Amino acid sequence: MTLEHRTEQRPAKTRLFCPACGHESPLDGDWIGDDRTARRRLLCPSCGDAVVDQPQV
Repeated sequence: MTLEHRTEQRPAKTRLFCPACGHESPLDGDWIGDDRTARRRLLCPSCGDAVVDQPQV
């Protein structure tokens, strides 16, 4: 008889990736919120590129 060890698979945490420089961090990580606009905008802390740019809900 063989014992199987099942590893419980956890869902991946939500991560954002900057398409310009490749920086990655969790959604609540080190992204910079840009409050100069009425939109929801998150900027990359490494290169300043907008990673999220959405209308406010």
